[in-house]
Amino acid sequence: MERLMTENNKNVDVTIIGGGIIGLFCAYYLSKEGKSVMVLEKGKVKDMCSYGNCGLISPSHALPLNSPALLMKAAVWLFQKDSPFYIKPQLDMKFINWMLGFALNALNKKQIERSMYGRNNLLMESRTLYDELFDSQSINCSWAPSGVHFVFSKEEKFVAYQKNNDKLATIGLKAEPIIGSVLLDKEPALTDHAYGSWFYKMDASLNPGQLLNEIRKKLSFDGVLFEDQCEVKEFKNTNGRITELLTSKGSIKAKDVVLATGAWSPWLESELRLKIPIVPGKGYSITMKRPKLSPICPLIFEEKKVVATPWSDGYRLGGTMEFSGYNTTLDQKRLQTLKNVAAEYLKEPYSDKKSEEWCGWRPMTNDGMPIIDKSPVHKNLYMASGHNMLGLSMAPATGKLITEMVTGQQPHIDSSLYAFERI
Repeated sequence: MERLMTENNKNVDVTIIGGGIIGLFCAYYLSKEGKSVMVLEKGKVKDMCSYGNCGLISPSHALPLNSPALLMKAAVWLFQKDSPFYIKPQLDMKFINWMLGFALNALNKKQIERSMYGRNNLLMESRTLYDELFDSQSINCSWAPSGVHFVFSKEEKFVAYQKNNDKLATIGLKAEPIIGSVLLDKEPALTDHAYGSWFYKMDASLNPGQLLNEIRKKLSFDGVLFEDQCEVKEFKNTNGRITELLTSKGSIKAKDVVLATGAWSPWLESELRLKIPIVPGKGYSITMKRPKLSPICPLIFEEKKVVATPWSDGYRLGGTMEFSGYNTTLDQKRLQTLKNVAAEYLKEPYSDKKSEEWCGWRPMTNDGMPIIDKSPVHKNLYMASGHNMLGLSMAPATGKLITEMVTGQQPHIDSSLYAFERI
């Protein structure tokens, strides 16, 4: 195969496959350590899960989805296409095995606690790194460290959430309960359908599409190379090392390689001879002009799993979890559900002006933690994938951890929790 263009085919230290937020933060910290970096991206920015998510930076999400309560709800929601959690019936043994693992983890208290601590380490470290980033760089992405409300409409559901809050309080994530008129005073955009909220003041938000563009612009200025519309087709191996990448645009010599391919990672299983138990969890969002009476900070309508995120220059409704494989269909029923839920809770739930409808795949592992580790098969391949619904929230700490692995530094957090061997 022909080589890529000369200016993009330098003998770089690290080639990153995947240009989403995880890949970009890997490039950011590797570049800071003096490594020359190339990022390969097979698609467009708008196709990435990093682009269309709700923009939350959420230490509050330390608890994994796995829980007996969710299993009971899922049984009810299973065939309801407008439910927060939908599974398309499918005879796919890999998915069936994934679901069995998810259920077993949900019934294992020790595993839930392990996942909580593992997620918390990445979330809290990333929250600190975001502060450092925005203090040191001029990045326009509507950064707002304003906290997030978990809003409930029913008193019994609000009270039941106390158990989750008590668990999170053990790792320093205790929320403030706010009820009735006090909540409506703090968030005048809410209707009286809202009974109360649990307010997590350490959470923040930003516009993820803007962040992607800003980080990429900075990396390009610092000398990081980008090759778009470039799909890796084959890996050439010699003595346990990847020596060359064969791509849709030609071949590239490889020194160290980072795989940050999100929900697409399983497509490389056979080529890399690795077990990558990730399945795509489809999410939806609608982006529009900010309503005149907008929420002050992001609101999560917890019973319906829908999020409303206000930005200085826009507004997004998003949520749901759909397991339907790599299905690209924009299901209008699920998009309408986002609007219907917002209309229950908000006086001005949405604006139809310049709206953008989107769906994308989150890379879901069945224990709620990502894989951040060196390949057990290759001496120079590192994986950073499987961040579930929290890629944006975990990206800085992931990038820093991958950089420490590549450069041989002491990891700043316990990396064993994200190892291949656990799966």
